[in-house]
Formats: sequence, C-alpha cells, structure tokens
Amino acid sequence: MLKTPKKRKRPRPEQPEQPELPELPETVGEAAGPGSRAAREATEAADEPGIERTAAGLFQVCLTPLPKGSSQKGLRSFMGNLVPASLQLDSAAGQANVCFQDASDAKLCLERWNGLNAALTSAPKKRRRLLDPSQKPVFAGPARSAPRAPIESRGFSESEDEHVDLGAKPKGGPSADGSSELLALTRKIASFAAQRRLSDAIKTFDRILAKGLAPSVQAYASLLNAHVNSGDMPGAASTFRKMLADGLRSNVVVATALLKGYCRAGDIQAASGVLQDMMRQDPPVKPDLRLVNTLLRGCVRVGDLQTAESVFDRLAEWQLQPDASNCIFLVSLLSQRLRTKSIGALLRKPPLEAVDQGNLLSQPTTSTSSDQNICRFWAKGKCNKGSACPFFHDSAVAKAKKDRDEPERLAAVASVSLHLAHAAALSGKTRCCVRALCGVESAHAAAKDLPRARNASKEQQQSKQREQEQEVKAIRDFLASQKKGPAFNFSDFLGRCFLVPAGFATLEPAERCQALASELQSWGLRQPAQEPIQQRFARCLQEGRLRWSKVFGSQAPVKLELGAGSGEWVAAQAKADETNWVALELMRDRAHSVLRRAAFQDLRNICVVCGEATKILEHLVPNCCISHVFINFPEPPFVSGDEAAESNFHMVTPELFAEMHRILRKECQITILSDNHRYMQSLARMARIEWCLLV
Repeated sequence: MLKTPKKRKRPRPEQPEQPELPELPETVGEAAGPGSRAAREATEAADEPGIERTAAGLFQVCLTPLPKGSSQKGLRSFMGNLVPASLQLDSAAGQANVCFQDASDAKLCLERWNGLNAALTSAPKKRRRLLDPSQKPVFAGPARSAPRAPIESRGFSESEDEHVDLGAKPKGGPSADGSSELLALTRKIASFAAQRRLSDAIKTFDRILAKGLAPSVQAYASLLNAHVNSGDMPGAASTFRKMLADGLRSNVVVATALLKGYCRAGDIQAASGVLQDMMRQDPPVKPDLRLVNTLLRGCVRVGDLQTAESVFDRLAEWQLQPDASNCIFLVSLLSQRLRTKSIGALLRKPPLEAVDQGNLLSQPTTSTSSDQNICRFWAKGKCNKGSACPFFHDSAVAKAKKDRDEPERLAAVASVSLHLAHAAALSGKTRCCVRALCGVESAHAAAKDLPRARNASKEQQQSKQREQEQEVKAIRDFLASQKKGPAFNFSDFLGRCFLVPAGFATLEPAERCQALASELQSWGLRQPAQEPIQQRFARCLQEGRLRWSKVFGSQAPVKLELGAGSGEWVAAQAKADETNWVALELMRDRAHSVLRRAAFQDLRNICVVCGEATKILEHLVPNCCISHVFINFPEPPFVSGDEAAESNFHMVTPELFAEMHRILRKECQITILSDNHRYMQSLARMARIEWCLLV
C-alpha cells in the first residue's frame, strides 16, 4: 500500500513589527477609512468654527473668555465624561485650549461651552457667580456622581435642586440639535433684552424663523424678557402664547420674567394669573423663592396686602421656607396698615427669631457618621425634621449655617423692627414703638462684629444702617415732641393724601370721593374716620379736580414735585419755606414714606398724591394752578447708555410736557435735574417741540 507523503509546512516570511494602534472608542462602529464615520466627523469638525486640527492630529477647542477664578479642576468637572488628551489653561489671558482625540468629543465640548456662554449672558448678575465652574457651594453636600449641568441644559431653570448628568445630551434645547447658529442668535436676543433694544431683539428672533430653525425655550425666554424690560406687556403675553403653541413647556424662569413685567406695570391680578397657570400645568411647575419675592415686591409696589398674605401663607404648600426678603416685603405692607400685632408675631417666628443652638445641633441617636448615612438636606441647610430625621446631622454644618445666616437675619430684624416702630408711632402705641426702636439698635450692635450679609456689599450695608439710624432718631424726636405739644391725630395727615385707584377717570365726581377714601384703608384709616375723610374730600374736589385752597387751607403758592421717591427732598423744601408742596409718586410704599416724613416732622404743607403722573395731572389737577414743577433725576429710557433702547417706564414724555404746560401759571417754570447730559439734551429738544406746538 502506498502512503501519501505528508505536506511540509512552508516557513512564513518574517513580518515587520506593526506599530501599536490607538484604542478606538467603543462607539465607533465602522472601519477607519476615507469614507468612514470617523473620517466624516473629523472633516466636519475641522470645518467647525472654534475647532482646529493640530499637527499631532488632535482636535483643539479654544474656550474663551473664561470666568474669573477658573481652574483646571473646575474645567474638567465642567466637561464631565469628556476626557481631553491635553488641557492648557492661561488664567492671565482668560482662555483654555482643550485637545481631544475624537472629533465628536470636541464638537460636544464646543456645544456645551457655547451654551454656557449663552447662559452667562442672559442670567442675572447675582446668579452668574453660581455658573462659574471653578467655584463650589459654601456648604456642599456629599460629592455627586456627575457635575452640575449648565443652565441651558436644565431648560433655562435656575432652581437649586435640579441636577442633570452633564455627560448626557439634554432633551431639547440648543445643545440637542447642535445648532451653534441658534445659540449665537439667542445670545444676541438676550443681549438686546438687557439693553432694552426691543426692535433689534424682535428682528433677531425673526432671523431664527427665517433660517428654518426651531426656536428654543431660551430664545423665547430672551425675547419675552426684551418685551418685559421695555414695558411691552401685550408683546410679552403674545410671545408666551406662541411659545406654548410651539409645544414648548413653560418653566419657573419664564414665568418669573412674565410675572415681573405684570408687577412692574402694576397689574397684580395678571401676575397672580401667571402663578395659577404654573400650578395648573401637567405636571405643575412649583414656584421658587425668586418668583415669590418678585410677586411680593409687586404687591408692595401697589399696596396689595391681601395677595401678599395669600402668597406668604402658601409657602409651606410649595415646600418653601420663608426667607428674610419674604418677611420684609410682607411687613412693609402690614406697617402701612398699622397692624403692629401681626408684625410682632412675625418677629417671633423663623427666619427672624434667634436660632436655638440646641435644637439646631440636634441629631438622631441611631445614626452613624458614615458617608452613606449623612443627611444631604441637612448638609445643604434644608432639613427641618430635627431628631425625627433618620440620617446623620453634622453639628459643624449647623454651626456654619448659623454663622452664615446670622448677619442676614440681624439685618432683616433691624428692618422689620423699624417698620414696627413706624406703625406703632403713627397709631399712638408709644411703648411698642420704644421696644421696636430698641430692637433696631440691638440688631445693629449684634451685627457690628460679624461679617457682612451675603446679599449686600459692605458699603451698601453701612449705608442702609446709617439710614436706619436716621429714621430711629426722627422717630425718637417725634415721640419727644408728643410729650410737649397737642395730641397727635394721624387722620389730619391722611386728609391730604390722595391714592388714585385704577379706573379713577371713568368714575363720576360723586364716586371719586368714596373711592379715594376707601383706598386710605390700606394706610390704616379706621372705619369710624372714613366718613369724615370722605366729606373732606368732597370739599377738596370741584367737578372732579382738586382745589388746593381747600386741601391746604391757605392761598399760598403751590409747587409740585413729580417722582418724589421717599420724600426726603420735598420734606426739606416744605420745612424751609411756607409754600404748599404736592409730592406725586407712583409707588405706594414710597408715597407712604412721604406721609411718614410729613407726620413725624409735622409738615402740614405737604400733600401726597399717588398714581401715574400724566393721568393724575390730566384728571385731577386744574388749569394754571402750579407755580413751579420739579423733576429730580428722572429715569431715562436708555438706562443702559444705548439710545436705541425702548422703554414705556420712563415718566417724562411729550404728553407729560403738554400737561405741565396746561397746569403751570404764567411766567412760571419747570426745573429738571439729571446727571445724564445726553438725556437732558433730548428732553430740551422734546420741550422745545412741545412748546412750539402748544403756544
């Protein structure tokens, strides 16, 4: 039998040693080649503005301008799961060069940086410090698995409790579709909004639509803010409806901007409607403290105590704790109503009452101090369960929180105690007033050696304290004068106050007296005194217009200050001469400050009128009755310094000049003081045109 010979194995030729290839990312599913996915991404990245291809084949992204205090650790935290091949930080130049091996990582880093720049441009100045990736919260809890997302990836929300994984692309918004053009246009709209350049903001938004881009929540929010800053509330409401019609959800920041506009326009009913619409969404959007404070500030502006109390009582329902600002706004309204007992009750409750160190440091005995059992809410200063909390409470956190909050608490206690002293002095409660003044002085003494409050600079805090000390002195002088002179009757001063309600022009002359007397209830007018005040107003009004001889009880010349503010200037003028003075102010809280000054200094030649200047002159002031009109430092429409700015909030308009011309006597004058030379030139041109038309 023949055997088949075995085949010999041919020796393989020696292969040259292959260079070690870099590991490909797990996401790469195509072979590398001229038409592969990686090659296409590399070509697109090289053409992307802001990304450059280095000689080593890496993709370089230049991040500039960096926030102050940026560090390499902060930048790496900002990039999240993106691992750069190299990171070069130039703090002096305010820029960083970040290199990536993968083109998609470079593009994602650039998108995040553009989004952060858009947020830094549109966010309020007080919030920009929190957007700095190099800074950490003062009382940070345990480390999170992912860094905090920038504001644009959180749906333009500023809530402290919302956190999103920075490594994952957000759902919706500019970063989701990678449109750097949309981000750039959104930044322009936000910039125009800050400068009150409404027309330019609208044109930029129209460019987004013309390019076929889908406007994001940020774009709509920036346009809405432009309408609000310029005082165009119909346009703001229309923008809000278009946003909802495009299928975008509102959030707390958008609602706050819309609510702020209504509050500044004095429409608290519409502002409350925005809050109710938030709660009716599915799922509902709960307000934050910033929105609550915005609404309370609007209530103070128009003197709406009922709405303010309703909002304050619902804080627990919204899982919010009252802060110092909440209390100060509410107390300002309570003080105007002379409700001293309600103010005293607030002083005995958090956050105004002194913190009990024993209760603050209480911690459950069954817990341990391991990292897994630490209470994260306690570490952030938000746990209110005390010993009932099953997690560990670090006593160092409690002490640090108390030390941090104490300056702010003492500043709030001083303000609230001063409001209490005002109300007690005007209502004749001398003992309560003296105790409140002692509370102001005690708060100042306790805060003397403490660091400044977080919400104010050192200069602002010292200026505020000096103003409060002057108020304390004025009240003490008033109390001393009451021991020597006749009994104080607050109704005598209320009889020279005219709070003009909305729709006043449509009322009949007989109805106007009743409406004016009813409005004085918000300033502490009791029911028994309402009828005498109404009868006095009937004598002061003739055919719906004021008769100054009846208002003041004298035939002395009448001078008028428009935009009287807190009344410091008009009170000094009324004290210096014997002429009669009319202080006209739009905001209720400032007008009440004028009343307090007149009452404490016994200035019976001051009349307080509260309302919009042009409408007040048109419907209340008769012809040729004013000898001199003063306007001290009016707000120009271009506060930002840009003449292209638009604003409906400025007081001096052609219509106002026409009304001033009508009410002035012959050979009398108007005096306008301002530190804005360009604005004064524009007013001079406006006056010349109006005078030529009227003469």
